[in-house]
Amino acid sequence: MKKHKWEKAWEDNKFSIKTLTPSVLVSQYEKLFERGDLILDVGCGNGRNSIYLASKGYKLDCFDVADLGWQEKIPLSTLKNINFKKSDILEYNYKVSQYKAIIVTRVIQYLSLVELAFLFEKIKYGLKPHGFLLLSYTTKGGIFDRKEIGGSTYLYQIEEIKELLRKIFRN
Repeated sequence: MKKHKWEKAWEDNKFSIKTLTPSVLVSQYEKLFERGDLILDVGCGNGRNSIYLASKGYKLDCFDVADLGWQEKIPLSTLKNINFKKSDILEYNYKVSQYKAIIVTRVIQYLSLVELAFLFEKIKYGLKPHGFLLLSYTTKGGIFDRKEIGGSTYLYQIEEIKELLRKIFRN
């Protein structure tokens, strides 16, 4: 299988994700989950959120367009709670009404508005009733500005995101 540009850049040391600390969003809202809940980590990158939650006893499905090999470096007791797949964000097969929470951190800036709407529809489809979407994004900084990795990035205003979410989750 051909390597994705993120994998190539990772191997060539053009970028690194130095933290294994979970995102603030995940650590703040973790209290809403119960041990054994199934959670999906969309665009999991170096696995920091998945590793953290799996170590606490949550079950994780996670995927990223690039396999950075982080699964090989964590204890088996944590790994047994993680199901990682290499997949494109728009092609991943979301389980119907299975996820207590879906985490999407710092990936939507790579999606056009049409792709973003498609992703939100898939998320709606995958969440359990009364499930949670934990969403954060950035418009600049860190690895997201690396020209050698390339790729389109989109600058969404928070109101655009809110309106799209309202429209999709209304029903």
